[in-house]
Amino acid sequence: MFKFLSLNKKNNPDLLIFLPIIFLIIIGIFGIFSISMRIDGKYDLLIKKHLIFCFVGVIMIFYFSKISIKNLIFSSIILFTISFILSIATIFFFPETKGASRWIKLFNFSLQPTEILKPSFVILSSLLLGRYNNKKDFSFLLNIILFGLISLILLSQPDFGMFILFFCVWILQVLNSNLEKKIIFPILGLFFLTFILSYLFIDHVKFRIDNFLFPNIGDNYQITKSLESFANGGLFGQGIGNGTVSKNLPDAHSDFIYALIGEEFGFITAFSILIFYIIIYIRIYIVSKITKNLFILNSLTGLGNILIFQTIINISSSLNLLPTKGMTLPFISYGGSSIISSSLVVGFILTLIKNAKNQ
Repeated sequence: MFKFLSLNKKNNPDLLIFLPIIFLIIIGIFGIFSISMRIDGKYDLLIKKHLIFCFVGVIMIFYFSKISIKNLIFSSIILFTISFILSIATIFFFPETKGASRWIKLFNFSLQPTEILKPSFVILSSLLLGRYNNKKDFSFLLNIILFGLISLILLSQPDFGMFILFFCVWILQVLNSNLEKKIIFPILGLFFLTFILSYLFIDHVKFRIDNFLFPNIGDNYQITKSLESFANGGLFGQGIGNGTVSKNLPDAHSDFIYALIGEEFGFITAFSILIFYIIIYIRIYIVSKITKNLFILNSLTGLGNILIFQTIINISSSLNLLPTKGMTLPFISYGGSSIISSSLVVGFILTLIKNAKNQ
């Protein structure tokens, strides 16, 4: 029944990817455990839900690391179709949370469909880019249309940070392909126009950018507490549950969990997390350079960029290097949608690496 969990030598997941992921998951569990100790009456629920998410995530990593390229593409089409429809549904049929319509809430669980769009769109985009290079048909136009529709959904929710992430991942895929570079300029122009219009007409985008650029005139309580948490942690941290600053930090379980880790686990652990993310990305980069298959190349770099860009955005926001953005730290932050999405990304990466090495 669970043959995909076997670790026989032939199908063994790439350990330079798998082992760092396990380390990140363990750190995340300790972080959520610390936070759950502070929440009256919700201790069991929070840590149990997180453990369930992590367990499901690891199972998904194993499962998707074993599938064929054909099944990878088929799975991505199914996941993209379902998550695309659900993403539209969040705008029209589900209530707002914190001023945004991004989540589907059922019972004690919530789902953010756009998280599932990320890995599935990367695979579809890679497929279309490869087809266009071979046949010069309407594949690239379809790719642009799909990205445009996703952008419209994200800006309607609104989720400007996710839009930035999607664009960066997608445009690098396009640049990585053998397309005429002049195609890029109108796309970049449209992106910058969208950025300016979002700043002018989406209140929370303007608020966060203004707070970052003009810290003396805005509300910077969250980022102030984040920086104080790092300062209070020192090299080795205050110990699990002993953070005095991060306990007053909003969203310490999700967007600002890196600040909590900085205070309770210390600089060494926080820096080690960065090293493990870098190891994962370097491994993906090295394998992508040995493959001659454009689909595998674009898929690997796209999926790797999801992880690295999301990590950069989250950590940079915590350190006040970028405007604050509601984006989780992969495998560490609390959130079922984030863990499932990241697990899909890693599962897809592992099966692509397996196929790249067997070429």
